[in-house]
Amino acid sequence: MPLETIEDHHIKIKPTSKLIDFIVKDIKSAKDLPENIGLLKNSHQNKRHSCLLTLNDIKWLKSYVLEQRDTSNSKVYIHQLLEGVDIILPEPKVTPRNPELEARIKKLQAQQDARDYQAMTKGVDNFRKHIPEDTIAFQMKLMNKQLIAVAQFVFSVMAGFAFGFIGVELIVGNLDFGFRLLLGVICSIVIALAEIYFLAKKLSEDYEDTPTRSVPKKLHQE
Repeated sequence: MPLETIEDHHIKIKPTSKLIDFIVKDIKSAKDLPENIGLLKNSHQNKRHSCLLTLNDIKWLKSYVLEQRDTSNSKVYIHQLLEGVDIILPEPKVTPRNPELEARIKKLQAQQDARDYQAMTKGVDNFRKHIPEDTIAFQMKLMNKQLIAVAQFVFSVMAGFAFGFIGVELIVGNLDFGFRLLLGVICSIVIALAEIYFLAKKLSEDYEDTPTRSVPKKLHQE
């Protein structure tokens, strides 16, 4: 699935009960108290576990613990406070895929898997040796359909040019040769653009409608 850009690149840390108790009970009024630590310290007891800290908060905690260790007899280490914390890494948002596109991709993948399976197993027994796609008749039939579609495209463009070059003059009277040529080119281009869409759609449908022969059930048990 397509991924969006990461909006928040900060690593979040979910504190444990031990770290929460240290922040609430041992951290008194300190200078430059980080916002997240102050929010955790002043929040309700039931909401403290939902508060998240950042790496900058941990760096401040480390500095605070070092200062407390130098000025008091308490031996608190930052690695002990961080034991068991959950680290939440930044993740990109996942954009859901279009359901119609997803269904089409699954259909094409199933058809491709069926063709690959038939190609691998066609030499196992007589039932699988002759796949319709491998016969000359099938290839000729498919080629004829595609040639007819291309011929229709060419004739349509030629008819559009003939209408602009000759037909308009028959309707409105004598026109300049250059103007008639311009009308013919414009009409043929317009028809060509429309016919290209339908031609591509027709060739795509022919590819999707290629029959995939189902594998017959085995008459014996291996």
